[in-house]
Amino acid sequence: MTDVKHGQVHAAMAPPGRDFRHEDYIEAAWRRCRDEYGLNPEAPPAAVHVGGAALRHIREEHALFERLGRVEMHRLLGQIGQQTGTSATPSRYVLMLTDAEGTVLDVFTDSANAARAQAANMVPGFLWDEPHAGVNGPGTSLHDRRSRVVHRDEHFFTCNNNMTCSAVPVWGANGRLLGAIDATCLDCDDSRAAQVPTIALVSMSARIIEQLHFTNSFRDCMIMRFHERPELVGLPYDSLLAVDGDGLIRAVDNSVPAMLGASGHETLVGRSVAEVFDISLDRLMEHAETQPFAIWPIAHGDDRHGFASVWPAKRARARLAAGATASRRALGVVEPRTARKLPAMTRPRRDTPPSLAALAGADPAMAHNVWRAERVMNRDINILLLGETGTGKDTFARAIHNASGRSGAPFVAMSCAAIPEQLIESELFGYEAGAFTGARPGGARGKAVAAHGGTLFLDEIGDMPLAIQARLLRLLEEREIVPLGSTTPINVDIRVISATHRDLEAMVARGAFRMDLYYRLNGVALTMPGLRGRADRQQLIETICAEESEDGAVTIAPAAMAAMTAYDWPGNIRELRNTLRTALAFADSGRIEVHHLPHVIAERLDAAAAAPPPAAPSPDPERARIVAALDEHHWRIGTTAASLGMSRNTLYRKLHRFGLMNEPK
Repeated sequence: MTDVKHGQVHAAMAPPGRDFRHEDYIEAAWRRCRDEYGLNPEAPPAAVHVGGAALRHIREEHALFERLGRVEMHRLLGQIGQQTGTSATPSRYVLMLTDAEGTVLDVFTDSANAARAQAANMVPGFLWDEPHAGVNGPGTSLHDRRSRVVHRDEHFFTCNNNMTCSAVPVWGANGRLLGAIDATCLDCDDSRAAQVPTIALVSMSARIIEQLHFTNSFRDCMIMRFHERPELVGLPYDSLLAVDGDGLIRAVDNSVPAMLGASGHETLVGRSVAEVFDISLDRLMEHAETQPFAIWPIAHGDDRHGFASVWPAKRARARLAAGATASRRALGVVEPRTARKLPAMTRPRRDTPPSLAALAGADPAMAHNVWRAERVMNRDINILLLGETGTGKDTFARAIHNASGRSGAPFVAMSCAAIPEQLIESELFGYEAGAFTGARPGGARGKAVAAHGGTLFLDEIGDMPLAIQARLLRLLEEREIVPLGSTTPINVDIRVISATHRDLEAMVARGAFRMDLYYRLNGVALTMPGLRGRADRQQLIETICAEESEDGAVTIAPAAMAAMTAYDWPGNIRELRNTLRTALAFADSGRIEVHHLPHVIAERLDAAAAAPPPAAPSPDPERARIVAALDEHHWRIGTTAASLGMSRNTLYRKLHRFGLMNEPK
């Protein structure tokens, strides 16, 4: 069977003139409509509407999802309205919330669009799944279980060719598909590429609904929030687990399996939390009761680390709050009738960031990093900072900028991991006015242009999407950018410093990172040592403690210092700073004791005291060979490496591994 659309015969059932090399899912959806559903683009079947008692039953079944979705859709519509409010063209968006079968539960739009939405069957009760509505945003998103954009004539039925849909599935606990949220632009005259900001906004709204639905569905459980980066715990990017009073994982959200490296939710649900994470139930409950919402490091899997916080069960929170109120009344404390204004934060901030010399401290590896940075910072050489999360790569990058000849020009930082993938391109390269729906009337210049004359710091460069890496390579090679929606290149004079905790060489090997971009960024690579391996740990602890205290007069008890120096610090300097900040809050006497520290740190001191003294290590022949070569060449790294037949970087890695960076030279 062949069908005619716009006067053209389409054997593959693709819209006329479309190239699906980048949208294969559209072609697959068209084939389903033809081969499985027997649909005709020019003759849609009669619309199916579920009404009366049947619709009430569906809404009752999805009451929580609909209630949360209604609030979020109202916010999203207002956000879209703000973006388009300064435009001469009024907002033409209609938002739909559907269940997992494609039944519309709720619709939000402006009064000017209400009649058109109703005429297009964008009304509660209508079915927008593919068998009834053809290729469309919510229907195709629900079928594929992925975020989907269906632009104008990508819709199967010609009656929908004037609109563009941006739809995202919404997931409940344990892999249950709740439904979809869709933003449809009527009479869309923008390009397909211009829909990127819209799908990013819808994706964020879907994630917010998911997290609210999860926490409301398990009010009797502790909610454990987890991410590999501490700054993302408590935000829509983290992963959620519900843990009951017996320490069993009752539920996980849709992001948990990938975050923990599990094959699926079924491998986690029902297990003890102590089997999945390196934490006991007693410790987890103690965190929930005494340090709710605090962020602390945690290990899982094969020596993998992340950060977590735990929220008490909502019912337990209510009991705690009621108990606290009763206790205050029993003591005769009069509750204020009006809200009390909280005092401003008194923790001092550093007036100026630390210098390169200060960052070197007394650690040989850091001193060597500073020496190398000083040699290249005023040359046209890009710097790549490597190291674990929390080792201070961003602070080091800013220090390089401040010490260089570009210190009087802007230092512009951008995290490739903190910005939604769909928005990275516009954030970095900017866009012209009207480049896409919701674009600012005057456009935006982007981070690269904002850094003109100075330094552009690209943090977490390993998270930059492959599609944008080619444009970044052009920026590095030609020193020019072309904003979205423009054809005119803009020349920029920038120095680029990038940073990542990922293994870029391994990413290049498996095709996840461009080789040419890697070599362009890697003019000189500097590895930030982990806190556990630094020779100046005690000095760092004292320095950061002085920075975080209000008057710098706080002291650290010897036992507390011993516990902190014995700890591994998987979160590195960021974890250390957070630990000291919390300890200072409890140290009323001006002295940090062991009991002011997290138990995971204090326990290391007890374990070290109970452990037998380590046996003397047997001599390593490779270490002895390297030491002999170093002595022969007076500890000159270049000549020593050459004599051993290895690169300088390889030699440095071996020096760290054998503990030779701390040897007297």
